[in-house]
Parts: sequence; C-alpha cells; structure tokens
Amino acid sequence: KDVITARLNMAVITIDGKKLEVPDNKNVLECALDAGIYIPHLCHHKDLNPLGSCRMCIVEVNGQDGVMASCTLEAKDGMVITTKSQKLDQLRRLALELLLAGHPEDCSTCPKYGNCELQMLIQYIGPKTGRLKMRTKGFSENEKNPLIIHDMNRCVLCGRCVRACNELRGVKVLHYQKKEMETYVGTLHDRLLKDSDCRFCQACVEVCPTGTIRDKLINTDETKEDAVVPCRHACPAHTDIPRYIRYVRSGNYDAGTFPADMYLEG
Repeated sequence: KDVITARLNMAVITIDGKKLEVPDNKNVLECALDAGIYIPHLCHHKDLNPLGSCRMCIVEVNGQDGVMASCTLEAKDGMVITTKSQKLDQLRRLALELLLAGHPEDCSTCPKYGNCELQMLIQYIGPKTGRLKMRTKGFSENEKNPLIIHDMNRCVLCGRCVRACNELRGVKVLHYQKKEMETYVGTLHDRLLKDSDCRFCQACVEVCPTGTIRDKLINTDETKEDAVVPCRHACPAHTDIPRYIRYVRSGNYDAGTFPADMYLEG
C-alpha cells in the first residue's frame, strides 16, 4: 500500500529527451540536477525557497508560450522540457550581461577568484558582448563589521543572503535597500551588523555566490570556528554559549543541559 501511495505522488517528465520519474510538484531545476542534467542557475540554493530572479535557469515547456524559470516550475506528469536552444542561449546571455553591466571587472584580484559561481556562469554561457554600457554602483567596501566584509559593488541581487537571514535563520537583519537608482542589500538605516542584532551565524557568507558578503581574513592560529564564536573558544568547557542562551530564553532548560547530539544541529 505504501509503495502504491508513493507511486501516486510521482510524476514522469521528459527533460532534453530523457524520461525521469520525479516527486510530483518538486521544482524542475532540482529534478534536473538530481538526474545529472545541468541547468545554469545563480539565485537558486537547495536550502532556500526558490526566487527565479536571475533568469539563468529558464527552460521551455512544450505546449506553453514563453520561457519559465525552472526553479519555480513545479514538475507535473507528462511535462516535456527543453533546457538548451538558441532562444534560451540568447536570453541567458542577455540576463548575464545585465548582471555584469554593474559588476567590477577585476576578477583576477577578487578574493573569490576561482570559487565564484558568477565566474563559472560566464565560462558556461559565454563572455559579455559589450552591447550594454558599464556602470559603477559607487558603494564603499564596508569592513567595519566584525568577522564579515560587505562589498555591494559585487552584488548581483540574487537574494540568497536575504533569504538565508530571513527565512533560514529567522534573524531578519538583511533587507533590500535603495540608494538613488541602485538596489542593494543592507540593514535597516544602514546600521552595522553588530548594532542590528546580527548573530554572525555566517549563513549569508555561506550562500553568497560572488564574494559580496565574505569572511574577513583571520590572521591567527585559531580555527575559523573559534574565531567566529569567540565566547565558545574562551569557555573552558567549550560550551556553545549563544545557543545555550537561546535555549534558556525560550524556556527549553532540558536542551540547555547540552545532550551529546546537540552540536549536530544546523
């Protein structure tokens, strides 16, 4: 019975001529990636709610007009999907050029060089053609926060950091802000993270694809974990003090006794 129920919740879709049996309503991008079919993407992250803003993961669906972002497209039984075509290539290249029009060109000196998802997309989709006029955003690199550097000149507004802060961690420190004609990610009234109740959980750093939000270089013999959570490092028992305080504040005193598997939590 359980097997029949599971089968009823599955859909058969076709991606680039390959038939796949996938969970019904799972987004097409993840279905493709799980099957080893690469669809370029930038704003998507497996741990975050899909947004579809970068327009890199667009696909065509038989019987439907236009193109669709595969990260927000739910798999339905019988779907026939195309991920590669001349039209898709042109639209992805245009979307990439729009992103690059306001992005610094100093890739070789970027701290994220060699590990930048935007750079990988350029290599996959192709370099910009120069049709769009370059612009300078005019933001100053902000190194005033502990542990984290913000360089909004490199931001491509993928929204990963905002979603990680608001949805994944629930801290809700990062928001979209406006400076003249430029949209950027920042805190309310542009306060420092340390003054905005930031927990410095580093989730925004982990999900940023371009190095816009990144760790400060730590010139020390300490491990990254010790440097990021100094109060735990200084504790003789290496107790996770921030988590302990959160448990006590919520009245979860049993958890505050620190069972052995507590440190395995995300």
